[in-house]
Amino acid sequence: MQKLKTIHFLTGEEVNQHELSELLKFALALKKERGSIEPQVLTGKTVALIFEKPSLRTRVSFAVGVQELGGHVLDLVQAQTKAEDPEDAIRVLQGMVHGVMLRTFAHEVLERMVTHAKIPVINGLSNDHHPCQALADLLTLQERFGHLRGLRLAYVGDGNNVLHSLLLLAPFLGVDIHYACPAGHQPNDEILQRARVRALQGGAQIRSFANPKAAVSGVHAIYTDVWASMGFEKEAETHGEDFSGYQVNVELLGHAAPTAIVMHCLPMLKGSEITQEIVDHPRSALFDQAANRLHAQKALMVGLFRSNTRDDHDAQNVQNAQKRKVHVDKTHLGRSTKIAASSKTP
Repeated sequence: MQKLKTIHFLTGEEVNQHELSELLKFALALKKERGSIEPQVLTGKTVALIFEKPSLRTRVSFAVGVQELGGHVLDLVQAQTKAEDPEDAIRVLQGMVHGVMLRTFAHEVLERMVTHAKIPVINGLSNDHHPCQALADLLTLQERFGHLRGLRLAYVGDGNNVLHSLLLLAPFLGVDIHYACPAGHQPNDEILQRARVRALQGGAQIRSFANPKAAVSGVHAIYTDVWASMGFEKEAETHGEDFSGYQVNVELLGHAAPTAIVMHCLPMLKGSEITQEIVDHPRSALFDQAANRLHAQKALMVGLFRSNTRDDHDAQNVQNAQKRKVHVDKTHLGRSTKIAASSKTP
């Protein structure tokens, strides 16, 4: 995997189609080779993880990922720091650390930060976008189905940051997106227009549905999220009735393809947007998605931080190991076939 042309990852639009495809392939290779070959692109480097919103998956996946890539983690939460303008904060931080992951509220904070950033800045989540989650989602689809192009994913629920990132990234790689959101909970119009342009580039479609059952008909994956995103929990008390009929349950799953999987970025509110039965269903991919945050983000950090021939060598070792395994498997299969043939009675 080559170094990404961008040094920042705020919405996912910074990465072109080839880079995004290669990033996912490399993430899968990293997952398969975890613990045996790890590209040490962060050796001698410190990455600041800044949390203005609480986190489990983002905190653990980035902390473990940085360490497995040879780096050090500086974990900062909002209560430990004084309020500063983003432009000032990044100019302080880049004199001490080599990269920043920020989980924040207003997306504008990230945009203001990168105007002065000379080190990588990664969006760990904002009110408008959750691109690292979308990377893990695409990796999960790739694992489950062996390909992305031609798949159909239906998102049912609140038109939030998770849907925004799916709209921007999935159709760009050929995944059709169906979405069903209640009135008043539709995705952002401006982001949707950008996503439609990218969908044309990816040869995919984005379709809006008024009925969740129609949206999930024949799809390969059903995706949902909490009906009130982090920071907007009070709204759930007033708009609960808006989501009547939008719960992902066994009955809704029955309208999808027979091999369809169910996805959720977590955390979830069981009994609201999703049932316990679906969480434990054999076709639930929820916890695979969570685990894939680690591998997708490691691949992202390799692409952002790679800078020298040693990094190239370490990353190439991962890919070469995968090629050797494929060669060994094919050789073993060929020998087994010959043995089986020779053992037949004439």
